[in-house]
Amino acid sequence: MPRRAFRIGSWAALALGALVALAAVTVVGIGALALTGRVTYPVNASRGPFFIHDQVSIPVTYAADVCQKASTKDAPDEQDSDCVRFFMHGEDWRGGQAVRVQDADVRPTSARLTGTVDLTTTGGWNALVAVTVARKALGLMVVSGVLLLLWRLLANASTGHVFSARAVRYVRGIGGLLILGSFTGCLGLLVGSTGGYDIEMFGGGPILDPYRDWGIAPTQLALGLLILLLAEAFRHGADVEAEHRLTV
Repeated sequence: MPRRAFRIGSWAALALGALVALAAVTVVGIGALALTGRVTYPVNASRGPFFIHDQVSIPVTYAADVCQKASTKDAPDEQDSDCVRFFMHGEDWRGGQAVRVQDADVRPTSARLTGTVDLTTTGGWNALVAVTVARKALGLMVVSGVLLLLWRLLANASTGHVFSARAVRYVRGIGGLLILGSFTGCLGLLVGSTGGYDIEMFGGGPILDPYRDWGIAPTQLALGLLILLLAEAFRHGADVEAEHRLTV
């Protein structure tokens, strides 16, 4: 039964790895067309049951304090305040008061909203687009590589060789790819947080602040290091199994 589960899991990993690899190739192809001026972002294409959507964007955030007291009868020109009107009330709050006051035993004090601004391009070479495409493609290739190594690892386990020199290589490869993938964000250092553009924001509404999401992904880096440690456990298991076979 375990071998059958390993075999099914290996084929599932192979299928997912192939799909992710196809997605990476698609991203690179669309990026090449966009950087040569043949298409512009956003890209929407369909052929039969297949649909492709690709987009470039920049991350933005909006942060503000939450109001601890506010009136619902303020004039429209007074609605624009430095605090977010987001109130939490206790179960005994009856509602209907014109002046809202934070009265729950758990009270919001600040809010940080994050998202993305989707961009439209005019075609041709652009450093921000090039780095975005490269980062997205490398991320997909890392995921595809991990899935394909997982395919080989599970396929090897399905033959009864859970601990072997080959399994150690596969686990090390997964850890190495995750560590490599954690550094793909560093490509953004080539263009900065806004790709070299000056962004102007004005008016009475919320101010969206572009922020840098480029850099090392610490969680992925830590996971890669842990998997390398797991590879050492596999190596020890492989040595013990080899000694057992020699003893028998």
